[in-house]
Amino acid sequence: MYEIHLYVPKTGQLTPAMMDWLYEYGQDRAQPERFWPVRQLKPRALARHLLRLDPHLQPVPGPGADVELHYPDATMGIVLYMHERGVILFFPWMAYSVYSRVVLGICYTYIRYLYDAAGFWSFDPQLNVLSYADDFQSIEDTALLMDRLMPRLLAAPG
Repeated sequence: MYEIHLYVPKTGQLTPAMMDWLYEYGQDRAQPERFWPVRQLKPRALARHLLRLDPHLQPVPGPGADVELHYPDATMGIVLYMHERGVILFFPWMAYSVYSRVVLGICYTYIRYLYDAAGFWSFDPQLNVLSYADDFQSIEDTALLMDRLMPRLLAAPG
């Protein structure tokens, strides 16, 4: 699965140093709030907010207070996973095609909405790119990465 991480930075912008901190300490609940570079969220409230945007999303309880929102067409494979510090948007790796552009367009609509509505920034770990919602370039970069890597993934012994 391809994944994009979304966070609301306390300073108004996400930096590489903040992402480094999150990767090192993000699973450590003992970290004092003042050290966290991103805001704490209420996953259920955020899920309700996203359901107002797209009432067709299907909510699924996650572990603890986490919530998943599944795109209603399961063949698309789109899942928004909300946890106490952010959102992870999952969608399948796919070769460049009209179908991949539709999936990416839907995903980046959610990303843009979260940016506009609540100040979420995105981090694409596959491209190592931080973004505040540069939709077209992000879609193009993601599509090109999938097009470049998918043949190798399909050829890999499994």
